[in-house]
Amino acid sequence: MSKQSNLYERMKHGDTPLVIAEIGAKYGGLEVVKEMVCAAKECGADTVKFQTYRAETISTPGSYFTFEDGTRVSQFDFFKANELTADDHETLDSLCSELDIGWASTPSHICDLELLERYDLPFYKTGSDDLTNLPFLRAVAEKGRPMLVSTGMCTLGEIEAAVNVVLRTGNSQLVLLHCVVSYPSIAEDANLRVIETLQNAFGLPVGLSDHTQDEFTSILATAMGATVIEKHFTLDHALNLPDHKASLDPGQFSRLVERVKLVPKALGDGVKCILPTEEKWREAARKSLFAAFDIPAGTKITEQHINIRRPSGGIHPHHLSLVLGRSAKTLIPAGSLIDWDMF
Repeated sequence: MSKQSNLYERMKHGDTPLVIAEIGAKYGGLEVVKEMVCAAKECGADTVKFQTYRAETISTPGSYFTFEDGTRVSQFDFFKANELTADDHETLDSLCSELDIGWASTPSHICDLELLERYDLPFYKTGSDDLTNLPFLRAVAEKGRPMLVSTGMCTLGEIEAAVNVVLRTGNSQLVLLHCVVSYPSIAEDANLRVIETLQNAFGLPVGLSDHTQDEFTSILATAMGATVIEKHFTLDHALNLPDHKASLDPGQFSRLVERVKLVPKALGDGVKCILPTEEKWREAARKSLFAAFDIPAGTKITEQHINIRRPSGGIHPHHLSLVLGRSAKTLIPAGSLIDWDMF
């Protein structure tokens, strides 16, 4: 089985989700990107992800982004300033190989795809902006690698069209990523039940591309069966890089990885049983029947003669009715643990 197939099987059937540190483009310069890769590895990310684009093929001069704070930025200038060059890809590929961490990228054009085909990537990720770009999705699918397809800002019908285009190429290694396109997004908009909707509608693995400011929604998504968690990553929020408000710093990302991995263990197998750690507590915390005061020989036992308290080891409280009405053989001192031999 190929490396890509193994990874897809993990995303499809794995006990814990694949955790992707979304690094993005050349934000802060190549040296910052390299530091982020190293930090993501230390935090326990399974894979780092970049964005591969050219300003000339992804945007048009004169178009603008309007961010949540009202700031307007030229799309062309923004992308031009943050492009990863072909040489940058070589550098990052070597670094990831040295660190033994997988990497992947989001292409935005056929030319980007051809650049990335130089590398043995474990998967391609397509952004929500290309969910309806069916010719491009087809071209990516035809490369035969697993595909992670973000589904933000779209309808269920648009997702269906995208899924059909990919599957018709014969590439069935498809994962859908629920996503809310906002930087940052808020938990109240997360609508995580869409994960179940997508699972039921398409029978495919579903993950989460999480743009919130903490790990809360990623943990919930994992509990709902998300097989991939993609989260933006930053070295330090003080760097004020693009997407930093939707990113986790190393301390936060480490906590995310730990908690996401803990979720399946916490959910367990659903079998109700007595755990080894509970055995000592069954003895210490459960209750038995005790003599409430001195009970003379020959006394017929009533409820007034009995206290029910910890620990266990004697007659269980659910046998109280079998004790009532019996006569004491000998004096039963106050506080004694009641035993059947006493009657």
